Amino acid sequence: MTFGGARYIATGRGFATTQILFEILYSWFAGPCIYLGMQTLCFLLYVTISLWIPSIIYFWFTVLALYLAPFLFNPHQFSFTDFIIDYCEFLRWICRENSWSHANSWIGYCRLSRTQITGFKKK
Repeated sequence: MTFGGARYIATGRGFATTQILFEILYSWFAGPCIYLGMQTLCFLLYVTISLWIPSIIYFWFTVLALYLAPFLFNPHQFSFTDFIIDYCEFLRWICRENSWSHANSWIGYCRLSRTQITGFKKK
């Protein structure tokens, strides 16, 4: 940075190593990673059982990468205390009751993802 006058331009995205709760990461990565990984795993199991070609191993690496993406994109995942905090918060997120007071829950996430396809029901 001695020559040229380059400087940092803030983009508003936050610092790269801030901790994000796993429930937020799950809601971001569930569609493009976990669900796609599960579908690919089912197809890959069928293809592997019916015929084995050595080049199928690269598809297995793809499935593994899709499953590990939400965990690896959380920089604090490998800190044991942050892992315990994330795990407890994730269990609370999964186990919250089905009410409108807990919009930030797994049921709320499923309801929101379903209404993006079907639309909202008018009462």
